[in-house]
Amino acid sequence: MVRCLITGGAGFGGSGLTHALLNKGYDVRVLDMTAPLHASLVADVLDQIDYRWKSVFDISREDVEDCDIVLHFAAQPDVPMGFSSPRWTIYNNVMGTTAVLEACRDVKRIEKVLVASSGNAVQRPLYLPIDEKHPPNAVNPYGASKACQEIIAFAYHRAYNIPVVVYRNGVIVGKGMRREIFIFRWLYNILQNKPIIVEGYPIADQTRDITHVSDTLAAWLLGIEAKPEKVVGELFQISYGQELSVEEIAKLCMKVCGREVPIIRKPHRAGEKGMRELFDTSKARKILGYDPKIPPEKTIQLTKEWIETEIL
Repeated sequence: MVRCLITGGAGFGGSGLTHALLNKGYDVRVLDMTAPLHASLVADVLDQIDYRWKSVFDISREDVEDCDIVLHFAAQPDVPMGFSSPRWTIYNNVMGTTAVLEACRDVKRIEKVLVASSGNAVQRPLYLPIDEKHPPNAVNPYGASKACQEIIAFAYHRAYNIPVVVYRNGVIVGKGMRREIFIFRWLYNILQNKPIIVEGYPIADQTRDITHVSDTLAAWLLGIEAKPEKVVGELFQISYGQELSVEEIAKLCMKVCGREVPIIRKPHRAGEKGMRELFDTSKARKILGYDPKIPPEKTIQLTKEWIETEIL
């Protein structure tokens, strides 16, 4: 039985992968700083996993030495907190990744260490669509933390032969999503006939590439099950591959909710004027067999239904 360690396994992406791996018969170990009885996203499977209540800053060789695959999700995952708490964001994402890689050094059993990065490592692209050869070009603290995370991961691969694979994810949306992501906030407010805040004045022309969580998880499973020689040392862009302006996304949210609400306009967040996301997924399609199924409007519709039935 293949054993996977998921750091941050009680969070949005990690918990989804925990369930997916259990369903496929994997042995799953979760390392998360959320107390077990507060880990609501994995509450239904706590008795099926080895749950280790600890921060990645205390990860040890003992946590990884009997694992075949390490999946690093633990992070400070929210862009807004990068503005209010930049030191914590950078420390968590950069030094947390370093701690995981240090624990994996010289552990021969490990076949792959998959690291969850973000399209925010690029942010203000030099060209479109953004492919895996595009250099990091971060414009805010959160983006810088993810860019540094990638650089460190590949440095450890080159220096110590750690079998690193890096996934750059777009904006991941769907059931269980983090509630500080703007799409959740907008749908939540619209469903209650409350105004929404749109950052971008006079028009929110910055763009995003939205991906449904099920497509993202499918991509991760493909990487987990791929032969190491096909993926180790590689960076993969995992997104739907469609560019939408933030203005267009706000209109889609109102469309799927069947109502319009007032828009409170604020300036662009620091550095984000001119930020664009349109990712080239051809490498992931060719090597992994990645084939995203759910387009942005359907993604927003499914998310609205989840919020409406399970949150409100």
